[in-house]
Amino acid sequence: MQRYRYNSTLRKALLVDLEAARELMIKVGLEEGFTSHNTILISQLVDQLLNELEKITSAD
Repeated sequence: MQRYRYNSTLRKALLVDLEAARELMIKVGLEEGFTSHNTILISQLVDQLLNELEKITSAD
């Protein structure tokens, strides 16, 4: 039961972080270009967050 609460809270936090990173990636991409170094770094962060979300989701 405790693990479920932890995963649920972590999932919500990851979703908030994912949405913020995704929005930033789009903003930076529009300003600097979608192949700019900064856009790619943020894209990699989004990938990492998605991987963490997948781990948590598959653990439930």
